[in-house]
Amino acid sequence: MARLYEPGHRSPGSRGRVIVIGVILLTAILALWAITTGAIRFLGTDDDPEPGGGAGTTQPTVGSTAAVTEGDLEMQLRSVRPAGPGKLGVTLTVRNRTAAYVSFYGESQELVSPDEHTVSGAVGLTSLEPRESATVTVVFTVPADFRADELELHAAPGSPGRRIPLG
Repeated sequence: MARLYEPGHRSPGSRGRVIVIGVILLTAILALWAITTGAIRFLGTDDDPEPGGGAGTTQPTVGSTAAVTEGDLEMQLRSVRPAGPGKLGVTLTVRNRTAAYVSFYGESQELVSPDEHTVSGAVGLTSLEPRESATVTVVFTVPADFRADELELHAAPGSPGRRIPLG
């Protein structure tokens, strides 16, 4: 009597199921990565930023209505307030100027002292849909003797940044 299934061998359909499950898991992981890092713009098409953007000459201060543009983002300073002992909260309005998903990274933002020492913001990620605006508060842990003279805003980690005087 012949056996249809021998021990130690997989049935013919189980290998196909394993491949399908693997492909589904890989696709889900890549989609999650793309959404959380803003990498979706590299997988599809992207419109150029709106005309008239780029390096402007205005230097806004706290309470100013002027915004700065850097890369894909337009950022406007709203307030600077104490956020607990040794902490400073900087509230910004951040606008995605493109037709792609982009991210704003809190840890890329820096407070700058008159002698050019910097303090980076706390780790934080805000994902912005195309043309979306969001109010974001970046928290900085500052040394007791640190005096912030400027805020350096970055659209992406490693970008040149734009400085805004704080007062």
